[in-house]
Amino acid sequence: MSEISTLSTAAATQDVAVLLTCFNRRETTLRCLRALYEQELPAGFTLRVALTDDGSSDGTGDAVRSEFPGVTVLQGDGNQYWVGGTMMAWEAARPSAFYLWLNDDVKLRPGAIRKLIEVQAASGDPATIAVGATCDPDEGKTCTGGMERRGWYDVRVMEPTDQPQMCDSINGNIVLIPRVAEERIGALDVAYTHFFADGDYGIRARQHGIPVLLAPGHLGECKLNPIANSSFDAKLPLRQRWRRMLGPKGYRPPRQWWAFVRTHAPRPKTAYWLAPYLLFGLESLTGGRMRLRRNVRRPMKVT
Repeated sequence: MSEISTLSTAAATQDVAVLLTCFNRRETTLRCLRALYEQELPAGFTLRVALTDDGSSDGTGDAVRSEFPGVTVLQGDGNQYWVGGTMMAWEAARPSAFYLWLNDDVKLRPGAIRKLIEVQAASGDPATIAVGATCDPDEGKTCTGGMERRGWYDVRVMEPTDQPQMCDSINGNIVLIPRVAEERIGALDVAYTHFFADGDYGIRARQHGIPVLLAPGHLGECKLNPIANSSFDAKLPLRQRWRRMLGPKGYRPPRQWWAFVRTHAPRPKTAYWLAPYLLFGLESLTGGRMRLRRNVRRPMKVT
C-alpha cells in the first residue's frame, strides 16, 4: 500500500497531491478512495489527498473522515461544482511536486498512478501532463481520457494504445499535472463551473507548449453520465430539458459556452455559440426522434 499523508505533513520532494470533489454519492466516493489507497507508487513518491465535500447531505464527508482519517476534507456550500471544489482542494494542497485530478466516480486500476508517473518522467519534459483513460467496467468501452482534434469542428475522446500518445486536450477524470506546468498555465478558469474547464485547461497547456500525453491502456473505470434526467432525456418535459441544458452542470450554459467559444472556436464564433440552442429546437420539433446535439462537439481552433 502506498504511503499517504495529511496535508499538514511537510511536503516530500516528489509528493503527489490528489484533488477530488464530491457531492451526495457517498459509496461512490468511498469506492474511489479505497482504490486510491491500494495504489503502489515508485520509490520516493508519496500521496496527499484533499477532497472538497460540496455540501453533501448524505454524510459523505463524515464517512470519508471516519474511514480515511488522513484525507483532508474541505467543506463547500453546494455551489462549488467541479471547478470551485477542485480549486479549493488545489489551494489546500499547495505546494506539491504533482497534482492529480481524480473524479470521485473513477475506480483506479492497479498501477494507475505509477504508470502516469512513469509516462510523465519518460517524456523528457518536466512540464509534461499525463492523462489516464477510463472505460466502462461492463462493456470495456473508452469513456474519458485524452482528446484528439480530427477536424476544425471535431474533437473526440482518444482510444488508448500500448504507447503514450500526444493529446490536443483532456477530460479531467484522471490527470497528473506537474507543478512546473501549473506555474506556466495557471489555475482552472473560473469562467466555468463544471463542463468546459478541463478541456479549456488542456488546450491552454498545448498553447503554452506543454506536452499532454495519454498513458497506455485504461487506468480507471467509470460510466458515462446517464441520459436519464438530463437535457437529452426525451421523457422529460421540454421546459425541464431546456433548464438542465442551461444549468451550471448542463450541456451548454450560455455564458460559459460563449467563454469557451470566444477563446477556442474558429470563426464564425456566433454561429458556433448558437448551434446547440438551434439544434435543441429542431430536436423538439421532431419529438426527440433526432439526436442532433450529440453531433456538436467541442470546437478548437487550428493553430
